[in-house]
Amino acid sequence: MLILVLEKFPWISYSDLWILSGVVAIQEMQGPVVPYRPGRQDQDIAACTPDGRLPDASQGNKHLRDIFGRMGFNDQEIVALSGAHALGRCHTDRSGFSGPWTFSPTVVTNEYYKLLLNEKWSFKKWNGPKQVGTEHQKPKT
Repeated sequence: MLILVLEKFPWISYSDLWILSGVVAIQEMQGPVVPYRPGRQDQDIAACTPDGRLPDASQGNKHLRDIFGRMGFNDQEIVALSGAHALGRCHTDRSGFSGPWTFSPTVVTNEYYKLLLNEKWSFKKWNGPKQVGTEHQKPKT
């Protein structure tokens, strides 16, 4: 699909295409309208950050602060970034963790924060890494 878009619109950079994809995804999930302006230039692959720049969920909040702190984020900004957990789900084959973070993982809502504050949390009984869940999040059998 990406190749077809690039063939039809050869002037668009990969950077612009990724940003446009994010804008469209947010809007399709009933999120806000995000202004889009093309004009980004792609950089050499050598300019990319190394692997390990994103946090490992199994390492706790100090690790989270270390990773995002070196990018210049404060605690408030880290919490805002964590709101991305309102979308999608964990995939055991990629992260070792399992399950969605909310009950509506394909719609932009504030449910992630509501669940964090209002649900009773306990450790999940399963064979994966230490993970918490709520009474409403029953493991699939």
